[in-house]
Amino acid sequence: MTRIEDQAKRLDADYLALSQLFDQFCQLAGSLAEQYHFFNWPDYEDTPPLSRAFTLLGEPRALRLRCQPGERGSLHGLLQIVDEEGEIHASLGYHADGQLLLESGRLLDNPPALLLKLLLGTVWHQAPHEGVRQPH
Repeated sequence: MTRIEDQAKRLDADYLALSQLFDQFCQLAGSLAEQYHFFNWPDYEDTPPLSRAFTLLGEPRALRLRCQPGERGSLHGLLQIVDEEGEIHASLGYHADGQLLLESGRLLDNPPALLLKLLLGTVWHQAPHEGVRQPH
């Protein structure tokens, strides 16, 4: 097998893993939405793949996954909360194995984004549920 074929297979596997982690994240967020009543996760979904509509304090938002190149030819996911105009309110990167990526910058410069990042982190680190793979 050629180097290009190997890399293509690795990228396909990374993409599948990132998609599965996104789906699992959405499942966990549903139970968290019931605990904390400041956001609402619908029971049905008409949004495109790798995107999920919800409301935050009554405001429409979308959770979306963007895949982008990482180091050494791998993919990593960028989990984003966006408003109706597509403005990004929070962003959290992770590897296909579930490891969260650290971000540089001053988070306290934008308290709403910090709140959303903490929410994402809380959902991500909830206790494991049956059949759901937990990221590291």
